[in-house]
Amino acid sequence: MRDDNETPKPVHRRAGDADVLALAEGLASALGRTLDRTDLDVLRTVAESYPDVGRDGAGEVVASLKGLIDDFLATDAYDREAVLVHVRAWRFMVSRKPDKRERLKILSGLGEVRDLYAASRAA
Repeated sequence: MRDDNETPKPVHRRAGDADVLALAEGLASALGRTLDRTDLDVLRTVAESYPDVGRDGAGEVVASLKGLIDDFLATDAYDREAVLVHVRAWRFMVSRKPDKRERLKILSGLGEVRDLYAASRAA
């Protein structure tokens, strides 16, 4: 039990990041097999709230996830597994902190997944 005079422990600045990822994982796992624009939009909003969007590692994965969702929403294309691959890569980047070579390999693979749907957008 905490004494009222005791100073609360500071929350690690990355604690909110973990909450965003956990929420995104839950939303992604609840996605159906068919396109649900509302569910994708909610997942995109959660991903946007990740403070490191676009930065090295996890932030780059989140930026790719947002782009993938944008592609799906723009074309009515949809692949649940493509979303799940991105969310798993996000978790991997956060939990493992891969070296530069591994990071580039993962991002390249995610880029190939994105390219599958960019082609449908161009058609």
